[in-house]
Amino acid sequence: MKPGIYKVEAIDKRTVLLKATEESGEQYTFPLADFTHNVSVGDAVEIWQEGIKWKTKYAEEKTQSVSSHAKDFVKRILDQE
Repeated sequence: MKPGIYKVEAIDKRTVLLKATEESGEQYTFPLADFTHNVSVGDAVEIWQEGIKWKTKYAEEKTQSVSSHAKDFVKRILDQE
């Protein structure tokens, strides 16, 4: 897997199918438990590596799903409390 921005194509019980947003069209699977937010199909996520661990971030500006924005907003509020 390469660092970059990916679109969530499908979610299984434990894995997420990611497709690169670049022209390469590469696809990868990523563990669902390793996401830092509640991921949904259609989300855009940024993935990068720090040391040996992969990190994820919800790419708010590239995600067009209203429900994903709402879930992320609620999660941020709950995390702040």
